[in-house]
Amino acid sequence: MKILNTKSQTSSRCLPLLVVTITLNTVVAHVSKSAFIGIPSTNANRLKPLFAYHDDMFDRPKSNKVKEVKSKLSNIQKLPPCSLPNGGKISMVGSGPGDPELLTLAAHKILTDPSVLVIADRLVSPEILELIRGEIKVARKMPGCAEEAQNEIYGWCKEGLDAGKHVCRLKIGDPFVFGRGGEEVLKFREFGIEPKVIPGVSAAFSAPLLGSIPVTHRGVANQVVMCTGYGRNGTSPDLIQYHKEQTIVFLMAVGRLRELCQRLIDLAGYPSKTPVGIIQDAGCPSQRTIVGTMETISDLAEEYEVKAPSTIVVGDVVSVLLGKNEENGEVTGLIQDMSLRESL
Repeated sequence: MKILNTKSQTSSRCLPLLVVTITLNTVVAHVSKSAFIGIPSTNANRLKPLFAYHDDMFDRPKSNKVKEVKSKLSNIQKLPPCSLPNGGKISMVGSGPGDPELLTLAAHKILTDPSVLVIADRLVSPEILELIRGEIKVARKMPGCAEEAQNEIYGWCKEGLDAGKHVCRLKIGDPFVFGRGGEEVLKFREFGIEPKVIPGVSAAFSAPLLGSIPVTHRGVANQVVMCTGYGRNGTSPDLIQYHKEQTIVFLMAVGRLRELCQRLIDLAGYPSKTPVGIIQDAGCPSQRTIVGTMETISDLAEEYEVKAPSTIVVGDVVSVLLGKNEENGEVTGLIQDMSLRESL
């Protein structure tokens, strides 16, 4: 440290000027050793970590610090932009089981924006579609032509993005629960854009609840398995072996219900008397719940003309809240019909 005493050359009335030449390392070293003299011990203890940090900072080689930062940055996923130069962007929105009141606030905000182009799945409920204030296109995905419809959806999305629009890809339930949401994200990345994902309430859990079927219950079911009725290219997915305290929830499986039940009995060891519940149009005014067993539910579904969207629940939890028949102890048939309740 150098201290120079100088005087102004322009005026004799100026006070002496102290010029201090100092290096930062010198100050830190000096303060670390002597700064606590005359300071109460409590305050000194608070300051010590600060100076210890400075000592460590100056002692650490800079090259190591740079390498550490570069290493962390290399692990960060590199994604496309969330909007295009023309302003185009896309949001993937889950519409939940069907009741507009079960939409998230973020989903409701987008659907009621008149500037948004909404491209919706066929099974999105009419009650939710009525909320939409902008342009809407509905994909007619039917069994046997799903791939053609999916390509049509991609074409609509690309047209909207090229026009600089905010595109809303509206899907039933949650986009990432057997909704091909992940596949669509990868496709949109090929378009050069990263979609904003707004989760929805999945029918896998909400539909059974709305139909008075808990997917877990103490002493009855301690595990839940979600399955789809259709694998890739229309194949049947592998089945989970029977476990008494297990609940299986099937989505998109009502079209092959008879085949599914027979395979569960023959290949997965399910007793033929295992309770099965079907919740159709969960959360909508037309909601119905049909209950039977592995050997009766297919005939009941045909009798009551069950259609998609329907959620199938397999396991003893089906009977927990729905009560029992006084004659034989079984609950069977159409046990809930919201449309009839509204008319009473």
